[in-house]
Amino acid sequence: MGSMDKRNGASGDNHTEDQISYEVTKKLVEALKQSMPDVVILESRPTPFYVGLKERAEFANRSKGNLFISVHCNWVPPLREVIRTGTRTQTYYVKSKGKKIKKTKQVPVYKTIYHPNPAKGTETYVFASHKSEDKEDIILENGDVFQNEKEDSTLVINYSDPIVKQQAALWTKQFFTNSVKLASLVEEEFVSSGRFSRGVKQRQKGIWVLQATAMPSILIELGFLSNSEEEAFLASEEGQLQTAEAISKAVRRYKDLIEKGAAVQAAQTKSK
Repeated sequence: MGSMDKRNGASGDNHTEDQISYEVTKKLVEALKQSMPDVVILESRPTPFYVGLKERAEFANRSKGNLFISVHCNWVPPLREVIRTGTRTQTYYVKSKGKKIKKTKQVPVYKTIYHPNPAKGTETYVFASHKSEDKEDIILENGDVFQNEKEDSTLVINYSDPIVKQQAALWTKQFFTNSVKLASLVEEEFVSSGRFSRGVKQRQKGIWVLQATAMPSILIELGFLSNSEEEAFLASEEGQLQTAEAISKAVRRYKDLIEKGAAVQAAQTKSK
């Protein structure tokens, strides 16, 4: 059972990442169900209770998903400025011929001022391509997922087999390519809806929902809760619906691209 604590993740002046990401995801699920009723959608966090990222990745692998989307909110610290405001007299002592002599000197006085950080915009992350070996390990551990086999209790996979390792490497490359494809579509839809996009980025540090999922995976940063305007937008019903619809459109476009690519490949294979 996860924690009901609303303080997991980033926090703005009035709202938290837990609250906003949950509300947007619920709206996204509804939008996807309406636009793609034939697609099975499984929620790794179906209730407001917090679920750890490791548990979410494990849930996705157990469910043998074809795609994993993780929704988050960003945050950056305020800008720090140190200014000199004047001087003050400092007293100190020195020893001379066994005696303490009192002296003074003028030292600068500084004041620290914090300013709101103007950082804003959406970002979508994929797992860094240079960390492909980590991803391959996960795929090998979930062999029945990446090999797309039907349930068969007699199926035994030799994970040390060079052919299996080669297949894992090929699937890793495909997963990365498809992850970038979906991430790019998400950012395109955000821009079309009027949002500022910071682009698609590769996550350099390991994160469970990207590293430990045996499928194309993306992590969406909806905006910065440290920016009061974005916090207000993401907390509003209109902002959440707009954000969910943008992601939903991107997923629909991604599905169409994947299906068209599979159809073309099948036709080429048949013609040979």
